[in-house]
Amino acid sequence: MKSLIILISLLAVSLFANNALAETLKPGDVIRDCPLCPEMVVIPAGSFQMGSTKGKKRELPLTKITIKKPLAVSRYEITFKEWDACHADGGCTKRPFDRDWGRGQRPVMNVLHTDIAEYMAWLSKKSGHTYRLPSEAEWEYAARAGSATEFSWGDQMLSGAANCRGCGTEWSGIKSAPVGQFKPNAWGLYDMHGNVLEHVTDCWTKSHKKLPPDGSPLVTKKCMSKVVKGGAWYYLSRVSRSASRARNDTRVYSYFIGFRAFREIK
Repeated sequence: MKSLIILISLLAVSLFANNALAETLKPGDVIRDCPLCPEMVVIPAGSFQMGSTKGKKRELPLTKITIKKPLAVSRYEITFKEWDACHADGGCTKRPFDRDWGRGQRPVMNVLHTDIAEYMAWLSKKSGHTYRLPSEAEWEYAARAGSATEFSWGDQMLSGAANCRGCGTEWSGIKSAPVGQFKPNAWGLYDMHGNVLEHVTDCWTKSHKKLPPDGSPLVTKKCMSKVVKGGAWYYLSRVSRSASRARNDTRVYSYFIGFRAFREIK
């Protein structure tokens, strides 16, 4: 009985310590929950106007979104190195093809939502925290990093600022670049514009009309296509705008689509 009481006490102390650690996190903190986990940046709670009047009709109407709690976001798009660690550990079934561009620090590609679910489950098990794909609203909030312009730095693409077609880099229109080759946004997140498009949770809809104002994903009964965000090396710069949104069939993987991990903060 005494041993049981001691064990319960130790568990309580452990849980308290974990919660206390989470409560001390503040925006801008860089964390890594386990040796094989990606580096994460804590972003603040807040509100923003989602969408754009300068893009496509599918980016309308402008919608006020409120993200009520801070989130941790991977600093970079998830890389082949990070994915391959999951595969080697038995957490990820698939070993995606890299088109002979090289693995390592290049963003992982050629993965489906079902593949990504395995990776997130593996991270969650390794870390004891909830890792997942973001909603479309959470993704755009992170990309904007407090900005209201078309890109996080202004309304025009700057030459050499991102990996997209015609954007003046050695990779533009050719292939993905190793992550972190360009300046991060104001919240310390890299490659939110260009490199590879990024999967999010939301099902594809033709507009923001039914978008939940609390930042949660829009999920429909028929969900054959989902939203991808952020542009890619393959596409012109307008696809890399913060508000830009495209659709991708859930059964189709691509060499210009990857993803980024989000982590909930207790």
